[in-house]
Amino acid sequence: MPPTRMQVAVRLRPRLTTESHEIEAAVAMSNQRVQLVSTPRAARRPASYKFDHVFTPRDSNQVVFDTYLKPLVRAVLNGTHATVLAYGQTGTGKTFTMLGRDLWGLCAGAATGDPDDGAAMRGGDDPTQRGIMYLVAEALLASRRGPVTCSYLELYNEKVYDLTKATATEAGDDDRVPLDLREDAVHGVFLPDLRVHPVHSVHTLTDILWRGAHTRTSRATTMNERSSRSHTILQLHVESADGTTATMNLVDLAGSEKSKKHAPRHHSQDMKELKYINQSLSTLAQCISALIRRDRIPHHVGSGSSWGALPAAVHVPYRNSKLTRLLQPSLGGGGLCAFIVTLNPCKSSAQETLSTLQFASRAMKVTCEPCAEPRPGGDGVHPPPPRIDDTVVAALRDENQTLRQALAAERLQKRTLLLGFTSLLNADSSSNLVPIETQDEMADHLLAKLSSIERTMQLQLQDVQATKLALSSTAVCGGRESALTENFEPEDPSGTTSGGVESTWEEYIDASTGYKYYHNATTGVTTWTKPRQDVRVPDCTQPLVQQNTLESA
Repeated sequence: MPPTRMQVAVRLRPRLTTESHEIEAAVAMSNQRVQLVSTPRAARRPASYKFDHVFTPRDSNQVVFDTYLKPLVRAVLNGTHATVLAYGQTGTGKTFTMLGRDLWGLCAGAATGDPDDGAAMRGGDDPTQRGIMYLVAEALLASRRGPVTCSYLELYNEKVYDLTKATATEAGDDDRVPLDLREDAVHGVFLPDLRVHPVHSVHTLTDILWRGAHTRTSRATTMNERSSRSHTILQLHVESADGTTATMNLVDLAGSEKSKKHAPRHHSQDMKELKYINQSLSTLAQCISALIRRDRIPHHVGSGSSWGALPAAVHVPYRNSKLTRLLQPSLGGGGLCAFIVTLNPCKSSAQETLSTLQFASRAMKVTCEPCAEPRPGGDGVHPPPPRIDDTVVAALRDENQTLRQALAAERLQKRTLLLGFTSLLNADSSSNLVPIETQDEMADHLLAKLSSIERTMQLQLQDVQATKLALSSTAVCGGRESALTENFEPEDPSGTTSGGVESTWEEYIDASTGYKYYHNATTGVTTWTKPRQDVRVPDCTQPLVQQNTLESA
């Protein structure tokens, strides 16, 4: 499909009975244009915006579907992903647009045990009470060429829950287990534990929506008696005959609120919910602004379309909120995307209405590049995604486990060595006070120091052995009268010992160092002092080796 932009339709809800005192209207509509009559003080001039469709309070959900959303249903049946989002201030009719019925009243009727009320709300055939979720599912089921499945999830306080599982308490605290959000190159962003239910008819879908109404978190606010305090996403997966699957996402966003305006009725839980709601909606607006900046940068891929990969210079903050992470494939241009923006007609909400119109106007500037879901085994242009063999995965897991065990053993050995040295040094031997990284560094340093000491001792031992060999060689050489030794006058002028015995000094040469030293065999004295007569002794090592060789032979 050629590049297109996000579609935006504006829907003005009717005035409520509680708003009868507000005579002056804030919004005027004509054709595809919305004029903000009651301009807030912050605005310098009256705001006027043009959108793809403008729906008045007299237009029903059926009119919205027939006029605005039928092309998206046809695209999904042809294998293209699509997303519809209901966006607006709290109490402007987003949930009525998506669900069509007051499902909170449905839950109250079912809780009383009145089967007639429950059956009427779940199986009624009044077309004016049907919502977009019902109408889209009905159209998909009527024209499908394969099975249809669905998932229903809730994003509450930045945690994702399956609406088809447990129920939340009225206080807002629940014991449900949040779902893990995963992402990989094959599936993109996905929820591995999210339940998928087959949809055989619209009544099956109504039962799922009815179950989700019990579970979804709601609370009374100054703007709405049963205000949605979470975002919900209904995913309808349509499989075609050739095995391809396209998804229609129907998103009911929680309404934005001003904390200062509604603070008197809020307690701590309300403020926490409000913080997460406004944070996720703010991130959505930031992503829209970043995508607009992206589209302003021309980037070409080959000689084809001018719309290519996302420029590296533009950062889109999808990861700042789980809402935008879940909607990343839709917002990023991989499918069709349409907004239904709901407005409050009263002058008291003029500031919020202006902010909503500004967001809707920016969303129309985002470009999408939808493409059909690739066929199994490749689409003829791109190769099919590689399949990972289970045996390879098992082998990699075993190898990873082995490496982890080896690393743990090495750390234990270093830790034990460190404890031993610290105890010898009278230091604190408590390993809990020393981080593991520091322990490893200290152990490596001590091991290196031990290795250096060991090398030094080996060199000294070699010197000692060489000295002993030289001494033994000179002794043998002296016995054979090989002129290794030489009698000379001692330093004592008398040349005799204290006992009157003539003393004889012998000169030796250290084979390893080449230094001379002198030994008196009579007295047993060894000295490095040079005698009076410098007697140079001939080297008898070589003749001695030859003689020993001859004798051994």
